Amino acid sequence: MFQVTRRYALLITCAITGFASYADEVAVPHSTVVITSDQFPLSGVTVPHRLFNLDAVDRIEQRLGKNLPADEDKALALMKQRIAGVGQSQLNTELREAYQALILSMQYGLDRYPAVIFDQQVIVYGVTDLYAATKRYRHWLKETQEVVADD
Repeated sequence: MFQVTRRYALLITCAITGFASYADEVAVPHSTVVITSDQFPLSGVTVPHRLFNLDAVDRIEQRLGKNLPADEDKALALMKQRIAGVGQSQLNTELREAYQALILSMQYGLDRYPAVIFDQQVIVYGVTDLYAATKRYRHWLKETQEVVADD
């Protein structure tokens, strides 16, 4: 019985002291959004994230508009056939997701990409390695907390 109690005391002590600072050092963002393009593929994926590609709309347009005939009526018929093949509901979902990259870019006032947005407030530009971007975010977070603690 004494050993069990002592073990729990050790766990509680570690949880209160050591692991609290460890948790601060390895702060994991609550949300991570990546906005990029085909030119800047994502690498170093270490945290859960949502990926939005600015080229997604063009890819959908290219897929549906590939080799359309010059005759407008024939092109329209072929386009309708392609949309039916994908399914209107599926196409709407794809388009909504594809345009989300542009919507988020405007919402966050992004002026360049790639951009990694942590916790809807911190933006790291120009980094496609998610591990490196997360490391920068953690460094920023640590610096910010130190400044607040010094005030």
